[in-house]
Order: sequence, then structure tokens, then C-alpha cells
Amino acid sequence: MERCPNRINGDNSSLQVTNNLIRKPFDGKPRGLHMRRTRIVATIGPASHDNDMLYSLFQAGMNVCRLNYSHGEPEQKTELYHRIRNMEERIGRQTCILADLPGPKLRLGEFKGVHVLTMGKEVALHCGVAKMPDASAERLPVQYDGLSAELKKDDPVLLSDGLIRLRVISTTGEKSGIVICRVIDGGPISSRKGINVPGTLVDLPAIGPKDKLALNHALDVGADLIAVSYVRTPQDLQPAKDEIKSRGLTTWVVAKIEHPMALEHLDDILDIADAVMVARGDLGVEIPLEEVPIAQQRIIDGALERGMPVIVATQMLETMTVNPRPTRAEVSDISTAIRQGATGVMLSGETASGQYPLEAVQTMAKIALSTEQGLDSSQLKPESVTRFKSTRAVAHAGVELAKMANASRLLVATERGNAPRLVSSYRPDIPVTAVTNTIETARRVQLLPGVDSLVVDELDRGSLTMQTALTKLVEQKRILPGHKIVAISGSPKAISGVTSTARLYKVSQQGEIIGTE
Repeated sequence: MERCPNRINGDNSSLQVTNNLIRKPFDGKPRGLHMRRTRIVATIGPASHDNDMLYSLFQAGMNVCRLNYSHGEPEQKTELYHRIRNMEERIGRQTCILADLPGPKLRLGEFKGVHVLTMGKEVALHCGVAKMPDASAERLPVQYDGLSAELKKDDPVLLSDGLIRLRVISTTGEKSGIVICRVIDGGPISSRKGINVPGTLVDLPAIGPKDKLALNHALDVGADLIAVSYVRTPQDLQPAKDEIKSRGLTTWVVAKIEHPMALEHLDDILDIADAVMVARGDLGVEIPLEEVPIAQQRIIDGALERGMPVIVATQMLETMTVNPRPTRAEVSDISTAIRQGATGVMLSGETASGQYPLEAVQTMAKIALSTEQGLDSSQLKPESVTRFKSTRAVAHAGVELAKMANASRLLVATERGNAPRLVSSYRPDIPVTAVTNTIETARRVQLLPGVDSLVVDELDRGSLTMQTALTKLVEQKRILPGHKIVAISGSPKAISGVTSTARLYKVSQQGEIIGTE
């Protein structure tokens, strides 16, 4: 099959995708393009890490590269970071990298081959064993030594995302012991598969030794977003936030919701996180499957109330790991997540190790575009933002001004990305450009729905900074003669000052920028 990075699914569709925009018949309005707002997060792995594929994925619509620190050593990712950053000149925009920490994930130890567990048979879990050369269907290693002390008779143990179910028969009751289980639902099992123990609170820190190594590496090489796995309480986010603050950085922290305890503390977690991910893989194992859709909606609603990006993840196009086309149910799942209010959707194995990584991104972009064109987002507004109250008021005023003036673009001056985050949360139907003087912020805001970025030097007067930004956009033909632009900025300096001003500009037929009353 011939790959075509700029044509969705390589078919004869009349919709041409370029830089997240889709061309529509001219409707008399100066913008003339429909922008895909939903961000696509794609996991980079063996199937997608070479330069040609990375370029194709960016062209197809990938907005954020996810690097999964659960696999491999941190240092092995350094070269990949550099290659992604070096792609910026070629694709003509900033890149955004999400570093996903391993978290307190229970896993089997390492062993060779694949063993098939048979229903009704017994299997011994040897806890605190990292490697087991003689593993078999009757004995398997478990990395965490405390599991044998925390499990009790009749507790469920789930392997491989819940596909294999065990029930505890007996345990030694001490660390580094043995847990004897009966196989309830069998199947093939391989090295380092995940373990879930619903109903058992495992005494593992959210940021353990491996996470600290991963976090330090990610911050050293310049990750834009840090995803903390298996968050249970707001305190689980604090080590990452403290390390970021100690370095003088403003890197955003993404809380992954995949444990039932996180649902009990959801409001408190959302109050201190910068973004949130509905990690349905483990969440769908830890709670009954039928409760996952309600939990997903609850998490999305909580994020929207705070003007916060929210990513829905796991098995969105699982079929496309081995097939070039998705199922109807998968298409519906992505569309439903977007209709619920998700600002981002994520691909995991589909792009990391699947056979059709490019087609998966193309398909997701096509679904997102189609869904957004039929979506009335009038109800998807932040109603109770508790942080950045003054910025929120100016953001709302700027969006309303743009709507009344039929503006073609919103410019938002920002130092850390908070102002465009709030502007985008009001879901304007026009592009938003974050104007900043740091490449770090320009990269980070690629996570925000409908937002691109522009890097400029900050001048002493805020109006001069915004005029410089507008001039650059005209030169780049991102703003055309006849366009009206609303600029939201700070005072006295546009970028580093407190957000306080929304002003309307117009581009004359000669390409001159005119301030309006």
C-alpha cells in the first residue's frame, strides 16, 4: 500500500489536510479554512522512530510525541529527543514531547518465550524476582517484592490488561514470598506484562527510583510535558512538580487517571495538575468495564470546568495495529470522546509497534475533523475556573470580541501558556496563536486544542510586541489582507505582564496593520 502523508487514508477524498487545516469551499469569510482543534498524541516506538516516518506522522496530523519510559533505559531516548527537535525546521512548526513516567506499575519479571496459562491450573508467582530463566506456565516472576505480603486468599490478580484472570489460593504473607493462584481465564503470557490487583492497595510510591531517573532524564533533555502514571491522590503529583520547580522550569504535569482511588480524589487532583489523561487501559481493569464510560465523562467534565486539556487514551484504534482500517466501533469511540469534550486523543501501540502507524494517525485526524464539523460546542465552556481568574475574564472577553467582529485569528501573548490555555478552553471556531518569547512555551502549547505558536522578542511596550507578531504572521501569510485579528496581551509588557488587554486589529489591502477603536 502506497503511503500518502498529506491525503487521509490515501483515498480520493476531497478533503486535503495540511498543517492541521482542512480546506473547505470559500464561504465569503476571510478565514476559508476549517482547523482541526483536537490534538493527536502518538506514541513513538520501533514502528515510528525513524526520520521519514516521524516526518510523515507530523504531516498527517500528529501534534504531540509520547515517549513511554516504561520501556528501555532513559538514556536510550536521548537521540530520539534530538531527532524530533531537529524535525522542527522541516515541518515548519514547533514539536511537543510528552514524557510518560513508568509509575508504580506492577509487572511480571523478565523471562524468555511465551507461556500459555490454562484455565483451572495453578501458577506460582515468585515476588521480588526480576528475572527467571526457568519460568513456565506453572511459575512466573513478579518484580515487586511486597505483593506476596499484600495479597490475601481469594483476591483477584489480573495479567496482560485483564485478559488473564487469576484468584489467590494462598500466600506466604511476607515480602519476597510466593503467591499460589488458580487460573480462572487463561491465555498466553510474555515477559514484563502488567499486573492489576483490583481492591488491593499496593504500597508503592507514585514516583519511585525508576521514575526519578526517568523524570531527571526527561527534564535534562527538555521534555515539554511530564505524565505521572497511576496517580491516586494529589500528593502523587508533588514530587514531579517539586523537581520541576527546583530547576526553575514551568513544565506542565499531566495526571494519568487509571486507579479507582484517583476517582475518589479527582477534584483535588485536577486542582493541581496542568492537564489530565483518561488512561483507560488500567482504569478498565481496576474498575468494572461498564463503569469506564461514566468515569471518562466525569474526568472530562472536571477538566473542562477548569479550562484544562484532557486526553483520552488506550485502544482507540487497536485494530489498526494489524489492520489498515479501523472497526466502526473504534471510529465511534473516538468521535464520542471528542463529543464528550476531550481536547486530545492518543495512540499507543498503534503507532509505537503497529504495522500501520501512518494510517492510524491519518484515520484519527479524519475522524476528528468530521466530528468537529458536526459538533455544537456551545455547552463545552469552562464554568468554574478557580485559577487565573483575571486572565479568564480577559480571555472570555477576547473570544467574545473575536466572535462579534468576525475575526480570523486570536493572538494571545503568554509567558508560560496559561492565557492561551484559557482562551482555547472557550472553544473559539478560529485559530489561536500563542505569542511567546521562549521556545519551551511555544512547544508546550501544541497540546492545546486549536492553538499554534509564534516566537518573538518581547519589547518594552506591549503594543510593539503584538505589532511585531502581527507583522510576522502577515509575512508568513497566516494573516491576509482584510482579516480582522483580536490580540490578547499583558501590561505593561505583552508577554511577561499580567494579562489585561483585548484589542481588535485589521489588515489593510496593502498588508498594513491598523488598530481599531
